[in-house]
Amino acid sequence: MIFSRIRTALLVCALPFTLLPVGLVSAETVAIKNEATLKTQVSKQVSQLMQQQQIPGMAVAVIWQGKIYHYSFGQADVAQQRAVTADTLFELGSISKTFAGVIGAMALERGEIQLTDPVAKHWPLLTAPQWQQINMQHLATYTAGGLPLMMPNNITDEASLLSFYQQWQPQYKPGNQRVYANSSIGLFAHLAVAAGNKPYAEQFSKLTTALQLPHVYLQVPKTAEAQYAWGYNEGKAVRIGNGMLLDEAGGAKASVRDLAKWVQANMQPEQVTDKTLQAALLRAQQQYAKAGLIYQGLGWEMLDYPLQLSSLKAMTDPSFVAGSSASIIYPPAAVRSSSWVHKTGSTGGFGAYAAFIPSKQVGIVLLANKRYPNALRVELAYELLEGLQ
Repeated sequence: MIFSRIRTALLVCALPFTLLPVGLVSAETVAIKNEATLKTQVSKQVSQLMQQQQIPGMAVAVIWQGKIYHYSFGQADVAQQRAVTADTLFELGSISKTFAGVIGAMALERGEIQLTDPVAKHWPLLTAPQWQQINMQHLATYTAGGLPLMMPNNITDEASLLSFYQQWQPQYKPGNQRVYANSSIGLFAHLAVAAGNKPYAEQFSKLTTALQLPHVYLQVPKTAEAQYAWGYNEGKAVRIGNGMLLDEAGGAKASVRDLAKWVQANMQPEQVTDKTLQAALLRAQQQYAKAGLIYQGLGWEMLDYPLQLSSLKAMTDPSFVAGSSASIIYPPAAVRSSSWVHKTGSTGGFGAYAAFIPSKQVGIVLLANKRYPNALRVELAYELLEGLQ
């Protein structure tokens, strides 16, 4: 089939699909004791998922026993019959928020911002009364009062961005309700770097350079275009467009090779030589708010481990993501090694997931060039990670 190549201006949306019946991915956890068994299980489960969800291509990485194992399936470009490899670039969607969280944590480490700072301190033009009680921690934890998931299409510059936030009216008291929103953490990261007079793209580049992640981008350069997969949405080849705060909230692209290295750095921050960055990686995994079973970090989300698959799936339910009772944790609670740390991400044509368990020193990355239900992503990851011996 020939797919038309249509670039979309869709902003990232992490709101999950309705949960599908259990069984689309095997619910049987198989003991994985060697590399051969791991390869067999990854191939079996991913092939089954791709067939059932009609996913053109996937790249998977598993971090286990100090090594990263890469697996590639299907096509990055259906029209050109270009195969997925470990270096194929996928859109990360909201996994981009984990980079934004660490960049914000670095601003905290440098003393450029404080969690308790009123948002208006870092954007003095934001004078509307509703912003006087909202602080940076509220923005970082989606608890500002009900900011919208998506930025409106007519927000195209700083002036319209300011007008949007000035006119927005909260539905809830700050700190009481978690409403997942690109416009919340996106503004947090935007203001965090502005406090140090540093453009976000520059800080993003410094972060990826420091961790030797050469194939993680906000804008894919021409030299890497051949590695950029096409996403697929209802038979059309699509890619994400541009938008205000999109870099911060969902605009990153990466290969599975480099995203796995990013996960490994977050799982093993003690291996990072830059002390400010090491502290920021840890700070991003502290507990800043609690909603349901989730502890909200800076970008990352954590659940107590060990845990049941049903608990993970519950946290992907659309009703939970759209809004749930929350409480702010201040001062933030320390990082716990006995956690399941994860983040989902989606754009119009891509679906991604990253997770790791510090206490077991295992992690996983799932990148696909079609958006599919978050519940199936966490199920696949759970069955593979729980099987690792």
